Amino acid sequence: MSASPETDTPLISVITATYNLLSQGRQDSFREVIACMARQSCDRAEHIIQDGASDDGTVAFLEELTAGAPRTRVISAPDTGLYDAMNKGAEAAQGDYLLFLNSDDSLASDDILNTLADRLAESRPDFLYGSTLRKYEDGSESREKRMSLKAILQRMPFCHNSVLLRRDVFQALGGHDTQFRVAADYDLMLRLVAAGYQGERTDEPVSMFWGRGVTSDIVKTAEDYARVWVQFYSGFNAARTLTQQDFFRFYRRGHMSANLMIELLRRPDTPEGIKLAARHSLWKTARRSVQFWRRY
Repeated sequence: MSASPETDTPLISVITATYNLLSQGRQDSFREVIACMARQSCDRAEHIIQDGASDDGTVAFLEELTAGAPRTRVISAPDTGLYDAMNKGAEAAQGDYLLFLNSDDSLASDDILNTLADRLAESRPDFLYGSTLRKYEDGSESREKRMSLKAILQRMPFCHNSVLLRRDVFQALGGHDTQFRVAADYDLMLRLVAAGYQGERTDEPVSMFWGRGVTSDIVKTAEDYARVWVQFYSGFNAARTLTQQDFFRFYRRGHMSANLMIELLRRPDTPEGIKLAARHSLWKTARRSVQFWRRY
């Protein structure tokens, strides 16, 4: 595998975590990851494949598959799970921006990395996010339309595989918090906005999503979101009487406690991005509180 020369460091590092692809029968889907990267022809991007010390022949498969691939590195080392692997990939990255591409997904178009690189080089935002295409078994596609940072206090405002984050910002935030097995991506984005970092939106679809993976389990997702919120709102007066089960219900209902949002708005240190999200959440809480069919 070739790596970027020190004098020609990449702008974007695409990071893909893998583990035991062969025993899971996922080698064909991963071939599409490599194929979509090859179609990019972007000399400003590198691809880091961070394997979790697979023991089923996956490492040999990866090395053979990527032999001769430009700017591609295969790294294999033990990890504690998906988000730990992503963190390790970020440590090895040389690019200014990180894009996490799942091992079952692909990029949305053949020139998207060049398009994104042009935008990043021009404006240098803390993060840049776009939409995600979803592909179905019958070959049809749909495009994610609900993207807004105003939703950050209720849910992930965009797919994790469609946001490019400055590597130094990722490092400053401490990367993914691996105690969250499902919602570490949401936790990272929530901390990102709460820290006052500024992002930009692109109308270009960034990645293609197949709908497979751990977040397809709504109960596990709700439970992990609840744990994220317990940690995020620790120290809030309005959260003193709230339990993890309360936050679980907030997730299932689709709106947050009005008292929490009011306290956020009143705090002098709340960044403008979170204030905007709190106003949006407060409006949503008021609207949904009268929608009896949403009660949980």
